[in-house]
Amino acid sequence: MRFWNILIALCLILSAGLGLVVLAGGARGLLAPALQAELVVQDFPIPQGFGLDPERVAGFMADELGNRLKDDLAIRITLKADVLKKVREIVLPRLMNVVAVNSMMHDIPELSAILDIAAFKRTVQGTIRSAKDAQDVALTVPSALLAEVDGKKIKVITTSTGLQALTLGDMKAGESHQIIVWMDATSVGVDMGRNVKLGAADGQRGRVLLSGDQGWFGADVESLRWSRGLIGALLAGVLLFGLLSLMLPILTRRQGGS
Repeated sequence: MRFWNILIALCLILSAGLGLVVLAGGARGLLAPALQAELVVQDFPIPQGFGLDPERVAGFMADELGNRLKDDLAIRITLKADVLKKVREIVLPRLMNVVAVNSMMHDIPELSAILDIAAFKRTVQGTIRSAKDAQDVALTVPSALLAEVDGKKIKVITTSTGLQALTLGDMKAGESHQIIVWMDATSVGVDMGRNVKLGAADGQRGRVLLSGDQGWFGADVESLRWSRGLIGALLAGVLLFGLLSLMLPILTRRQGGS
């Protein structure tokens, strides 16, 4: 019976002590693999009506060029009246149509980012570190649209399983990368903790520490500060109870022997 008392007391002590270490924020280094990512998920709200309307831009450019044809003296002198009319009524509408303007805007990276920004709903950002050399490091992020690594835009690829991923290349020991990933609306219904994965060549698996995701068991601990104190007090009580359970038989035996 004493063996089971000691075993239960030790389990209580270890579990309560580990829980207190987690609440104190000191558990991230426990059994940490060489490759690790610390990421934060956040909503990305967009103001209503924000963005560029290609149809409106095309209409404005067509009207503006039409007015320039009328007002520019050099053009009127160079071109005949019938040619000006054909340019204004035939050429400009064909050049400045919605499809052509939309394509041109997407060909400009800065404008393309503004056009796509209306589709952004969430972001994942944080740091990826490697304690040792790693080759072909990659991070899967579902529904990713745009990504930056160390302030530089990188291409988002689609894996054979249909997940979006970022390729970070080789990492040296002690090297780290700052990443930001923008995701679309389909990411809202995805379990980010299960789908954001980190790995490298030769089957090396990294660990992803993800915070900010909603809907997980115990998520209120992140927002309700008093709940942390409550859980900490309960763990401290369990820890004390385990220590007393372990020490009481020893003290009783010593007193009986004396």
